[in-house]
Amino acid sequence: MQFPIRFISIAVFFLFSSGCLFAEKIPEGTRLMITHTISITGIKPGNTDPMGELESVVIPLKRIGRLFLIEAKIDNTVGNFLFDTGAAQLVLNSTYFRKYMTTNGGEGGGITGTTGAIQHVQIKKLDIAGLLYNDLTADVTDLGHIENRRGVKVLGLFGVCMLKGMEMVIDINQNELRLYRLDKTGNRMSVQKTEFRADVTEKIELYHNILFVKVRIGGKLLDFCLDTGAESNVLNSFASKKVLSTVTILRRSDLMGVGSGEAEVLLGKLNDFVLGEYPIRDMQTIIASLDALSASYGYPIDGMLGYDFFEKGEVCINLVKNELKISFTKTGKS
Repeated sequence: MQFPIRFISIAVFFLFSSGCLFAEKIPEGTRLMITHTISITGIKPGNTDPMGELESVVIPLKRIGRLFLIEAKIDNTVGNFLFDTGAAQLVLNSTYFRKYMTTNGGEGGGITGTTGAIQHVQIKKLDIAGLLYNDLTADVTDLGHIENRRGVKVLGLFGVCMLKGMEMVIDINQNELRLYRLDKTGNRMSVQKTEFRADVTEKIELYHNILFVKVRIGGKLLDFCLDTGAESNVLNSFASKKVLSTVTILRRSDLMGVGSGEAEVLLGKLNDFVLGEYPIRDMQTIIASLDALSASYGYPIDGMLGYDFFEKGEVCINLVKNELKISFTKTGKS
């Protein structure tokens, strides 16, 4: 069943203000999770470039629903981290790091509002597939609700700040994360000089260790962040009428963020999404307020690109040249 697009603004308003416009229960399988969380103030992680001489590595991605885990060893603890480019820093689950000496770091922000108190800890060593990090400062918060929802032990969130000075190729169709160390000019140091063959190349901007790219919807230029920790794309419910009118509303869904908050949102299909000069078809999105997240940044966020975007092909992000490249699968490009 489809809802007329003219009802978007009214529906979103009631969904967030009263929560009682629709009484129908949402099936468990339709609940979406956005693990995006940030901590702007307080101690910063410092130099998070991986140590050693390793020039390239392929890291398997373990799939749990539409989220992805990578295995790592932190001090003497081995376990899974969510690969989350929407996390501004390394985030640890307080369940497993209670004994560490902590300092207060204020509150974190997420799509469903505050994520609660965040603290900082110092860790001695992190090892992920041979990439070594020493003496890191990490955020610590409660991630137990993610574990309960997905039924898997999660040590924390592995954010993009951990990959400075590198190029990452995210290939969720092959369940791989390929990393390449870069020289000062942004070129691969690996003896394997194979270039990434891109269908589209766009500039990205980093703001508080979060990646942003310009997209066009309904002819409007918008700022979207790249978030592998989002099970769906997100479009701000307070976007202009011209932008919202391009979306076909499909149904309602539940949204869960990092923190205890949940919200009922609308799920729709993007009909006029353009990256560079390339239209990308058949991408779903949820329509939700991004005001809380924007307030945490002090920067307006028009949307988030999550699983539905990354499944379109291989996504290459160069963190020296600040470039986003995409090699589409056969059905990923118009």
